[in-house]
Amino acid sequence: MIDILLATYNSARFIHETLDSILRQDNQDWRLLIRDGGSEDKTVDIIQSWQRRYPDKIQIVSSDGRTCARENFSALLSAGTAPYLMFCDHDDVWFSDKISKTFSAMQAAERQYGPDMPVLVFTDMQVADERLSVLDASYFAYQHLDPGRILLRHLLVQNIPCGCTMMINRKQADCCGRIPPEAVMHDHWLSLLAATAGRIVYLPETTMKYRQHAQNIYGATRYGLDYLIKRTLAGPGAARQRFYQNVRQAKAFEQHYKGVMDSPSLEILRDFARLDELGWLSRRRVLLRHKLFKSGCLRNIITLLIV
Repeated sequence: MIDILLATYNSARFIHETLDSILRQDNQDWRLLIRDGGSEDKTVDIIQSWQRRYPDKIQIVSSDGRTCARENFSALLSAGTAPYLMFCDHDDVWFSDKISKTFSAMQAAERQYGPDMPVLVFTDMQVADERLSVLDASYFAYQHLDPGRILLRHLLVQNIPCGCTMMINRKQADCCGRIPPEAVMHDHWLSLLAATAGRIVYLPETTMKYRQHAQNIYGATRYGLDYLIKRTLAGPGAARQRFYQNVRQAKAFEQHYKGVMDSPSLEILRDFARLDELGWLSRRRVLLRHKLFKSGCLRNIITLLIV
């Protein structure tokens, strides 16, 4: 059994297509857990109507008002009891073989690493516009990201696995527990945990359409001129704030998991987590010494300028 964790918030425009794509999966050994984060549109009415139509497949997890996406997914993670869990955004469309392909990769990883190893599997996805017209066949190519950059030193500064493509096993879920408020997002926290206490496996196939629209929390920007313009318009303050979110996350991660980390990883984590306590030159020395780099020269130039 696989629990699919779906967090909704003002999702009325797109949720029908998302739910329909899940119901069309060629692997039907799943249960869908939905938790709303305080929608102000018809989302709750819609998911309740779908739950009445498919009571054996859809379960609504109660919520207590407005919550952010991280809190919503954390609560869903606590509610999930299946041996395997997947995460679903409220506006994307899954290909019919998304579950089966991801689960096959998970089974192969567990055979390789053993049943007691925390495992996180992630995939590529197509980038699509609001009407689901494909903008790029590969999210990683579109964003100029390397899916092989999944070591701790990579993930501290830039998350690579996207939550909406993830499957984790029960061992990973139990190691994670509740995601703290210092986490940037649920998927970033899970990636850090898998990099230090388990294994991350990349399946180089697209399994869904990642819809881009004005309400995306993060979304995708084509790397290059578009990326540079967007970052310039946002100003250095936005980039600096995002970077130090990662630093605060690292501080919390150290407190939670320093006992399961090897000495080299712990040294990298501690040095990164204390960047906000260092001077201008010392901060750059830490980044260079531990090779705390992002994918792409533009991103690293911006980081060195604003940190």
